[in-house]
Amino acid sequence: MRAGVRPAPWLVPALGYVVAVGALGVTTKLALEDMTWPEVVLWTAVAYVAIAALLVVGGGQRLRLGRGAGYGALSGALAAGALIALFLALDAGDVSRVVPITSAYPVVTVLLAAALLSERVTTGRVGATLLVVAGVVLLSI
Repeated sequence: MRAGVRPAPWLVPALGYVVAVGALGVTTKLALEDMTWPEVVLWTAVAYVAIAALLVVGGGQRLRLGRGAGYGALSGALAAGALIALFLALDAGDVSRVVPITSAYPVVTVLLAAALLSERVTTGRVGATLLVVAGVVLLSI
């Protein structure tokens, strides 16, 4: 890297997400060998409560009922629903087939970003998204 050039501020958290989600499929499948998916949901809730407590006690955070509260609640519900769907899929299928299929979500993200956030969808983004979908299909064969 050249002197004075810094990586984008979102890059490190994004890579952390990739590692965490990549490990999530395997750790969940291991958990499901000895417990039911609702038990995994409860353990997930324990982790969220612990993180929330740290944010409130250590960081002084609080829930605000401002403009973004509805979207914040919807985001939480979507995250919880997505995890439950993942747990159900992993309970019924192989990690090496389930996780690649779940990697097709950028298609939904690109479409919603264009529709709801007025983000420009370029030919390059459409092409890259189609490559992701093609890769998912190949991985799940």
